[in-house]
Amino acid sequence: MPRQKRQYVPKVKGCYECSQRRIHCDRAEPICGKCVSRGIPCSGLGIRYRFNDGETPSKIEWGRKRLLRRRQGGDPPLRKANRLVAAGSDVSETSTDDEAMTTMRPRSLPIVDPGNEFLLTYFSHHVAPHMVVMDNKYNGWRSLILPLALSDQTVLDAVLAVSAFHLSHQGRSGPMVGPDKLYMQAIVGLQKRSCLDEYDMLTRQSVFVVILTLLVGVMVNDSSDFPILFHMLQSAFDTVGGERGLGNGDMADFLRQQIRKTRVYAAPLLSLEFGVSSIVSYALDSFDYLHYNSRFHPDDSRTFSAIAELQQQAYDIYLQRALLGPRATVDCEKIERFKRSLELFSVGSFGEHALVWPTLMAASESSQQEHRLFFKHFLERQYRSTGFLNLLKALTFLEEIWAQSNTHWPALLPEPRVLIM
Repeated sequence: MPRQKRQYVPKVKGCYECSQRRIHCDRAEPICGKCVSRGIPCSGLGIRYRFNDGETPSKIEWGRKRLLRRRQGGDPPLRKANRLVAAGSDVSETSTDDEAMTTMRPRSLPIVDPGNEFLLTYFSHHVAPHMVVMDNKYNGWRSLILPLALSDQTVLDAVLAVSAFHLSHQGRSGPMVGPDKLYMQAIVGLQKRSCLDEYDMLTRQSVFVVILTLLVGVMVNDSSDFPILFHMLQSAFDTVGGERGLGNGDMADFLRQQIRKTRVYAAPLLSLEFGVSSIVSYALDSFDYLHYNSRFHPDDSRTFSAIAELQQQAYDIYLQRALLGPRATVDCEKIERFKRSLELFSVGSFGEHALVWPTLMAASESSQQEHRLFFKHFLERQYRSTGFLNLLKALTFLEEIWAQSNTHWPALLPEPRVLIM
Protein backbone atom coordinates (compact mmCIF):
# COMPACT_ATOMS: atom_id res chain seq x y z
CA MET A 1 0.00 0.00 0.00
CA PRO A 2 1.60 3.29 -1.07
CA ARG A 3 2.46 5.74 1.69
CA GLN A 4 0.06 8.66 1.85
CA LYS A 5 1.58 12.10 1.78
CA ARG A 6 1.10 14.13 4.87
CA GLN A 7 -1.04 17.23 4.32
CA TYR A 8 1.07 20.38 4.07
CA VAL A 9 0.48 22.79 6.90
CA PRO A 10 2.06 26.22 6.30
CA LYS A 11 4.29 27.48 9.09
CA VAL A 12 2.71 30.30 11.07
CA LYS A 13 5.27 32.98 11.76
CA GLY A 14 5.28 35.20 14.80
CA CYS A 15 7.08 38.47 15.45
CA TYR A 16 10.72 39.03 14.60
CA GLU A 17 11.83 39.30 18.24
CA CYS A 18 10.38 35.89 19.21
CA SER A 19 11.89 34.25 16.12
CA GLN A 20 15.32 35.66 17.04
CA ARG A 21 14.98 34.22 20.56
CA ARG A 22 13.67 30.92 19.10
CA ILE A 23 10.54 30.89 21.22
CA HIS A 24 6.88 30.40 20.32
CA CYS A 25 5.10 33.70 19.61
CA ASP A 26 1.45 34.05 20.67
CA ARG A 27 0.89 36.34 17.63
CA ALA A 28 -1.12 38.87 19.63
CA GLU A 29 -1.61 42.22 17.92
CA PRO A 30 -0.43 44.93 17.77
CA ILE A 31 2.33 43.53 20.02
CA CYS A 32 2.72 39.98 21.29
CA GLY A 33 2.44 38.96 24.92
CA LYS A 34 5.94 37.44 25.02
CA CYS A 35 7.55 40.77 24.19
CA VAL A 36 5.28 42.61 26.64
CA SER A 37 6.25 40.23 29.45
CA ARG A 38 9.94 40.83 28.75
CA GLY A 39 9.60 44.60 28.42
CA ILE A 40 11.06 44.79 24.93
CA PRO A 41 9.65 46.53 21.81
CA CYS A 42 7.76 44.17 19.49
CA SER A 43 7.88 44.62 15.71
CA GLY A 44 4.47 42.95 15.35
CA LEU A 45 3.45 40.59 12.57
CA GLY A 46 4.24 40.99 8.91
CA ILE A 47 7.32 42.13 7.04
CA ARG A 48 9.85 44.13 9.01
CA TYR A 49 11.94 46.77 7.21
CA ARG A 50 15.28 48.12 8.32
CA PHE A 51 18.35 49.84 7.01
CA ASN A 52 21.36 47.60 6.82
CA ASP A 53 25.07 48.00 6.07
CA GLY A 54 25.84 44.37 5.41
CA GLU A 55 27.03 43.37 1.94
CA THR A 56 28.05 40.29 0.01
CA PRO A 57 30.87 40.38 -2.55
CA SER A 58 28.49 39.79 -5.45
CA LYS A 59 26.29 42.72 -4.38
CA ILE A 60 29.29 44.98 -3.99
CA GLU A 61 30.26 44.22 -7.57
CA TRP A 62 26.69 44.83 -8.73
CA GLY A 63 26.70 48.21 -6.95
CA ARG A 64 29.97 49.22 -8.59
CA LYS A 65 28.63 48.40 -12.04
CA ARG A 66 25.50 50.42 -11.27
CA LEU A 67 27.56 53.44 -10.28
CA LEU A 68 29.65 53.07 -13.44
CA ARG A 69 26.53 52.99 -15.63
CA ARG A 70 25.26 56.20 -13.97
CA ARG A 71 28.52 58.01 -14.61
CA GLN A 72 28.72 56.85 -18.21
CA GLY A 73 25.13 58.00 -18.72
CA GLY A 74 26.01 61.52 -17.57
CA ASP A 75 24.08 61.39 -14.28
CA PRO A 76 25.73 63.09 -11.29
CA PRO A 77 27.90 60.57 -9.39
CA LEU A 78 26.37 59.39 -6.14
CA ARG A 79 28.19 58.94 -2.91
CA LYS A 80 27.84 55.39 -1.74
CA ALA A 81 24.30 54.92 -0.45
CA ASN A 82 22.96 52.48 2.09
CA ARG A 83 20.64 49.70 0.93
CA LEU A 84 17.12 49.03 2.17
CA VAL A 85 16.40 45.47 3.18
CA ALA A 86 13.38 43.58 4.43
CA ALA A 87 15.00 42.06 7.51
CA GLY A 88 18.52 42.05 8.82
CA SER A 89 21.03 43.62 11.17
CA ASP A 90 20.75 47.22 12.31
CA VAL A 91 22.77 50.19 11.17
CA SER A 92 26.20 50.12 12.73
CA GLU A 93 26.86 53.04 15.04
CA THR A 94 30.58 52.97 14.27
CA SER A 95 30.43 52.71 10.48
CA THR A 96 32.25 55.38 8.51
CA ASP A 97 30.71 57.46 5.75
CA ASP A 98 32.20 55.24 3.05
CA GLU A 99 31.09 52.02 4.74
CA ALA A 100 27.63 53.32 5.54
CA MET A 101 26.73 54.65 2.11
CA THR A 102 27.03 51.87 -0.47
CA THR A 103 24.52 51.97 -3.30
CA MET A 104 22.45 48.78 -3.51
CA ARG A 105 19.15 47.67 -4.99
CA PRO A 106 16.40 47.27 -2.34
CA ARG A 107 15.17 43.73 -1.75
CA SER A 108 11.51 42.89 -1.13
CA LEU A 109 10.59 46.53 -1.71
CA PRO A 110 9.59 48.61 -4.72
CA ILE A 111 12.56 50.06 -6.59
CA VAL A 112 13.54 53.34 -4.94
CA ASP A 113 14.51 56.26 -7.15
CA PRO A 114 18.31 56.68 -6.85
CA GLY A 115 18.01 60.31 -5.78
CA ASN A 116 15.46 59.45 -3.09
CA GLU A 117 17.56 56.48 -2.00
CA PHE A 118 20.52 58.76 -1.50
CA LEU A 119 18.54 61.31 0.54
CA LEU A 120 16.86 58.62 2.67
CA THR A 121 20.27 57.19 3.49
CA TYR A 122 21.64 60.66 4.18
CA PHE A 123 18.81 61.22 6.67
CA SER A 124 19.62 57.91 8.34
CA HIS A 125 23.29 58.76 8.87
CA HIS A 126 23.45 62.54 9.20
CA VAL A 127 20.13 63.63 10.73
CA ALA A 128 18.55 60.74 12.67
CA PRO A 129 21.56 60.23 15.01
CA HIS A 130 21.28 63.83 16.28
CA MET A 131 17.57 63.52 17.14
CA VAL A 132 17.98 60.92 19.91
CA VAL A 133 19.98 60.76 23.09
CA MET A 134 21.55 57.42 22.04
CA ASP A 135 21.76 56.31 18.42
CA ASN A 136 21.03 52.58 18.22
CA LYS A 137 18.51 50.13 16.75
CA TYR A 138 15.72 51.75 18.79
CA ASN A 139 16.17 55.10 17.00
CA GLY A 140 12.64 55.67 15.70
CA TRP A 141 13.78 58.39 13.32
CA ARG A 142 15.48 55.61 11.39
CA SER A 143 13.69 52.35 12.20
CA LEU A 144 10.11 53.68 12.12
CA ILE A 145 10.00 56.81 9.96
CA LEU A 146 12.14 55.64 7.04
CA PRO A 147 10.10 52.47 6.33
CA LEU A 148 6.93 54.58 6.54
CA ALA A 149 8.43 57.01 4.01
CA LEU A 150 8.60 54.18 1.46
CA SER A 151 4.84 53.78 1.51
CA ASP A 152 3.64 57.33 2.26
CA GLN A 153 4.50 60.09 -0.21
CA THR A 154 3.96 62.97 2.23
CA VAL A 155 6.26 61.39 4.82
CA LEU A 156 8.78 60.79 2.04
CA ASP A 157 8.62 64.44 0.94
CA ALA A 158 9.22 65.62 4.51
CA VAL A 159 12.23 63.33 5.03
CA LEU A 160 13.72 64.23 1.66
CA ALA A 161 13.26 67.95 2.38
CA VAL A 162 15.20 67.68 5.66
CA SER A 163 18.08 65.83 3.98
CA ALA A 164 18.14 68.25 1.05
CA PHE A 165 18.24 71.27 3.39
CA HIS A 166 21.05 69.73 5.42
CA LEU A 167 23.04 68.82 2.31
CA SER A 168 22.68 72.29 0.82
CA HIS A 169 24.11 73.89 3.96
CA GLN A 170 27.05 71.47 4.03
CA GLY A 171 28.17 72.54 0.58
CA ARG A 172 27.58 69.02 -0.72
CA SER A 173 25.76 68.10 -3.89
CA GLY A 174 23.54 65.11 -4.57
CA PRO A 175 20.82 63.84 -6.88
CA MET A 176 17.94 65.81 -5.45
CA VAL A 177 14.99 68.05 -6.11
CA GLY A 178 15.20 71.53 -4.59
CA PRO A 179 14.61 71.39 -0.80
CA ASP A 180 12.02 74.19 -0.89
CA LYS A 181 9.93 72.28 -3.43
CA LEU A 182 10.04 69.10 -1.31
CA TYR A 183 9.12 71.11 1.77
CA MET A 184 6.09 72.64 0.05
CA GLN A 185 5.00 69.22 -1.26
CA ALA A 186 4.97 67.96 2.33
CA ILE A 187 2.93 71.00 3.46
CA VAL A 188 0.41 70.42 0.66
CA GLY A 189 0.20 66.77 1.67
CA LEU A 190 -0.63 67.83 5.23
CA GLN A 191 -3.33 70.18 4.03
CA LYS A 192 -5.01 67.32 2.19
CA ARG A 193 -5.17 65.37 5.47
CA SER A 194 -6.57 68.17 7.60
CA CYS A 195 -9.71 66.18 8.59
CA LEU A 196 -7.98 63.72 10.92
CA ASP A 197 -11.27 62.26 12.21
CA GLU A 198 -11.90 60.68 8.80
CA TYR A 199 -8.68 58.66 8.63
CA ASP A 200 -7.48 55.36 10.03
CA MET A 201 -4.83 55.20 12.77
CA LEU A 202 -1.88 54.73 10.40
CA THR A 203 -2.81 57.84 8.42
CA ARG A 204 -3.28 59.80 11.64
CA GLN A 205 0.14 58.75 12.82
CA SER A 206 1.66 59.71 9.48
CA VAL A 207 0.36 63.27 9.95
CA PHE A 208 2.24 63.58 13.25
CA VAL A 209 5.34 62.04 11.67
CA VAL A 210 5.27 64.66 8.89
CA ILE A 211 4.87 67.60 11.29
CA LEU A 212 7.62 66.37 13.62
CA THR A 213 9.92 65.76 10.65
CA LEU A 214 9.28 69.25 9.30
CA LEU A 215 10.09 70.62 12.75
CA VAL A 216 13.46 68.92 12.39
CA GLY A 217 13.69 70.65 9.02
CA VAL A 218 13.23 74.11 10.52
CA MET A 219 16.01 73.33 13.01
CA VAL A 220 18.29 72.27 10.17
CA ASN A 221 17.31 75.25 8.04
CA ASP A 222 16.99 77.96 10.72
CA SER A 223 13.47 78.69 9.44
CA SER A 224 10.95 81.00 11.11
CA ASP A 225 8.15 78.54 10.23
CA PHE A 226 8.65 76.94 13.63
CA PRO A 227 5.64 78.61 15.38
CA ILE A 228 3.29 77.67 12.51
CA LEU A 229 4.40 74.04 12.52
CA PHE A 230 4.17 73.80 16.29
CA HIS A 231 0.60 75.11 16.27
CA MET A 232 -0.20 72.55 13.56
CA LEU A 233 1.18 69.85 15.86
CA GLN A 234 -0.85 71.12 18.81
CA SER A 235 -4.01 71.37 16.70
CA ALA A 236 -3.62 67.81 15.40
CA PHE A 237 -2.92 66.58 18.93
CA ASP A 238 -6.10 68.20 20.27
CA THR A 239 -8.16 66.93 17.31
CA VAL A 240 -7.33 63.26 17.98
CA GLY A 241 -8.07 63.67 21.68
CA GLY A 242 -4.55 63.87 23.04
CA GLU A 243 -2.20 60.95 23.61
CA ARG A 244 -4.94 58.30 23.49
CA GLY A 245 -5.55 59.31 19.88
CA LEU A 246 -2.03 58.26 18.90
CA GLY A 247 -2.92 54.56 19.11
CA ASN A 248 -0.71 51.74 20.39
CA GLY A 249 2.55 50.12 19.37
CA ASP A 250 6.07 51.31 18.64
CA MET A 251 5.05 54.21 16.42
CA ALA A 252 2.58 55.52 19.01
CA ASP A 253 5.24 55.28 21.73
CA PHE A 254 7.75 57.11 19.53
CA LEU A 255 5.28 59.90 18.74
CA ARG A 256 4.32 60.23 22.39
CA GLN A 257 7.95 60.68 23.45
CA GLN A 258 8.70 63.21 20.74
CA ILE A 259 5.57 65.28 21.40
CA ARG A 260 6.17 65.32 25.16
CA LYS A 261 9.74 66.56 24.74
CA THR A 262 8.97 69.02 21.93
CA ARG A 263 6.00 70.50 23.80
CA VAL A 264 8.14 71.53 26.78
CA TYR A 265 11.24 72.61 24.87
CA ALA A 266 9.27 74.64 22.30
CA ALA A 267 6.95 76.49 24.69
CA PRO A 268 9.51 78.98 26.13
CA LEU A 269 10.52 79.80 22.54
CA LEU A 270 6.92 80.80 21.71
CA SER A 271 5.92 82.98 24.67
CA LEU A 272 6.81 83.65 28.28
CA GLU A 273 3.39 82.60 29.61
CA PHE A 274 3.29 79.43 27.52
CA GLY A 275 6.81 78.54 28.61
CA VAL A 276 6.04 78.83 32.32
CA SER A 277 2.75 76.93 32.11
CA SER A 278 4.19 74.12 29.97
CA ILE A 279 7.21 73.53 32.20
CA VAL A 280 5.07 73.58 35.34
CA SER A 281 2.49 71.22 33.83
CA TYR A 282 4.50 68.88 31.60
CA ALA A 283 8.13 68.89 32.78
CA LEU A 284 7.89 65.36 34.20
CA ASP A 285 6.52 64.00 30.91
CA SER A 286 9.49 65.43 29.02
CA PHE A 287 11.81 62.93 30.73
CA ASP A 288 9.98 60.03 29.09
CA TYR A 289 12.57 59.60 26.32
CA LEU A 290 15.29 59.18 28.96
CA HIS A 291 13.29 56.56 30.86
CA TYR A 292 12.72 54.72 27.56
CA ASN A 293 16.44 54.55 26.81
CA SER A 294 17.44 53.56 30.33
CA ARG A 295 15.12 50.52 30.12
CA PHE A 296 17.18 49.07 27.29
CA HIS A 297 20.58 50.34 28.42
CA PRO A 298 20.78 49.94 32.21
CA ASP A 299 24.58 50.08 32.04
CA ASP A 300 24.31 53.70 30.90
CA SER A 301 21.74 54.72 33.50
CA ARG A 302 24.18 57.17 35.12
CA THR A 303 24.49 59.09 31.86
CA PHE A 304 20.72 59.28 31.44
CA SER A 305 20.41 60.46 35.04
CA ALA A 306 23.04 63.14 34.41
CA ILE A 307 21.11 64.39 31.37
CA ALA A 308 17.88 64.45 33.38
CA GLU A 309 19.61 66.39 36.15
CA LEU A 310 20.89 69.05 33.73
CA GLN A 311 17.46 69.24 32.13
CA GLN A 312 15.86 69.84 35.53
CA GLN A 313 18.46 72.47 36.42
CA ALA A 314 17.63 74.29 33.18
CA TYR A 315 13.92 74.23 34.02
CA ASP A 316 14.68 75.73 37.43
CA ILE A 317 16.91 78.43 35.92
CA TYR A 318 14.23 79.42 33.40
CA LEU A 319 11.38 79.46 35.92
CA GLN A 320 13.33 81.47 38.48
CA ARG A 321 14.17 84.21 35.98
CA ALA A 322 10.73 84.15 34.35
CA LEU A 323 8.89 84.50 37.66
CA LEU A 324 11.25 86.89 39.48
CA GLY A 325 11.84 89.26 36.57
CA PRO A 326 14.93 91.12 35.33
CA ARG A 327 15.85 92.76 38.64
CA ALA A 328 16.51 89.48 40.45
CA THR A 329 20.18 88.78 41.19
CA VAL A 330 21.89 86.16 39.05
CA ASP A 331 22.62 83.03 41.09
CA CYS A 332 26.20 82.43 39.92
CA GLU A 333 26.54 79.32 42.05
CA LYS A 334 23.59 77.74 40.23
CA ILE A 335 25.25 78.46 36.87
CA GLU A 336 28.57 77.11 38.15
CA ARG A 337 26.82 73.93 39.26
CA PHE A 338 25.33 73.51 35.78
CA LYS A 339 28.75 74.10 34.20
CA ARG A 340 30.41 71.47 36.42
CA SER A 341 27.68 68.95 35.58
CA LEU A 342 28.06 69.64 31.86
CA GLU A 343 31.84 69.20 32.09
CA LEU A 344 31.26 65.56 33.05
CA PHE A 345 30.35 64.92 29.40
CA SER A 346 33.59 64.47 27.50
CA VAL A 347 33.86 65.83 23.96
CA GLY A 348 31.99 63.56 21.57
CA SER A 349 30.39 61.42 24.28
CA PHE A 350 26.91 60.11 23.63
CA GLY A 351 24.08 62.25 24.92
CA GLU A 352 26.00 65.53 24.82
CA HIS A 353 24.03 66.81 21.80
CA ALA A 354 20.79 66.30 23.77
CA LEU A 355 21.86 69.14 26.08
CA VAL A 356 21.53 72.04 23.63
CA TRP A 357 18.27 73.40 25.07
CA PRO A 358 19.38 73.16 28.75
CA THR A 359 22.69 74.83 27.84
CA LEU A 360 20.86 77.67 26.09
CA MET A 361 18.89 78.35 29.29
CA ALA A 362 22.00 78.33 31.50
CA ALA A 363 23.97 80.46 29.02
CA SER A 364 21.17 83.03 28.83
CA GLU A 365 21.26 83.44 32.60
CA SER A 366 25.06 83.53 32.94
CA SER A 367 26.80 86.81 33.79
CA GLN A 368 30.43 85.75 34.25
CA GLN A 369 32.72 85.74 31.21
CA GLU A 370 34.15 82.33 32.12
CA HIS A 371 30.69 80.75 32.07
CA ARG A 372 29.69 82.48 28.86
CA LEU A 373 32.79 81.32 26.98
CA PHE A 374 32.31 77.76 28.18
CA PHE A 375 28.69 77.60 27.02
CA LYS A 376 29.55 79.31 23.75
CA HIS A 377 32.26 76.75 22.98
CA PHE A 378 29.89 73.90 23.85
CA LEU A 379 27.22 75.15 21.42
CA GLU A 380 29.82 75.78 18.70
CA ARG A 381 30.99 72.19 19.12
CA GLN A 382 27.43 70.93 18.71
CA TYR A 383 27.05 72.95 15.52
CA ARG A 384 30.23 71.44 14.07
CA SER A 385 28.82 68.01 14.91
CA THR A 386 25.25 68.41 13.64
CA GLY A 387 25.43 71.20 11.04
CA PHE A 388 22.01 72.46 12.22
CA LEU A 389 21.71 76.18 11.49
CA ASN A 390 19.47 76.79 14.51
CA LEU A 391 22.61 76.56 16.66
CA LEU A 392 24.16 79.51 14.85
CA LYS A 393 20.98 81.47 15.58
CA ALA A 394 21.25 80.44 19.25
CA LEU A 395 24.82 81.77 19.41
CA THR A 396 23.83 85.07 17.79
CA PHE A 397 20.90 85.38 20.19
CA LEU A 398 23.15 84.81 23.21
CA GLU A 399 25.51 87.58 22.11
CA GLU A 400 22.54 89.96 21.93
CA ILE A 401 21.40 88.98 25.43
CA TRP A 402 24.89 89.30 26.90
CA ALA A 403 25.29 92.77 25.37
CA GLN A 404 22.41 94.01 27.56
CA SER A 405 22.33 94.40 31.33
CA ASN A 406 19.51 93.26 33.61
CA THR A 407 17.67 91.77 30.65
CA HIS A 408 14.56 89.67 31.10
CA TRP A 409 15.79 87.06 28.65
CA PRO A 410 12.81 84.63 29.00
CA ALA A 411 10.65 87.34 27.41
CA LEU A 412 13.15 87.65 24.53
CA LEU A 413 13.40 83.92 23.71
CA PRO A 414 10.45 83.98 21.24
CA GLU A 415 11.94 86.81 19.14
CA PRO A 416 14.19 84.66 16.87
CA ARG A 417 11.19 82.41 15.97
CA VAL A 418 13.56 79.44 15.81
CA LEU A 419 13.29 76.00 17.41
CA ILE A 420 16.48 75.40 19.38
CA MET A 421 16.84 71.95 20.93
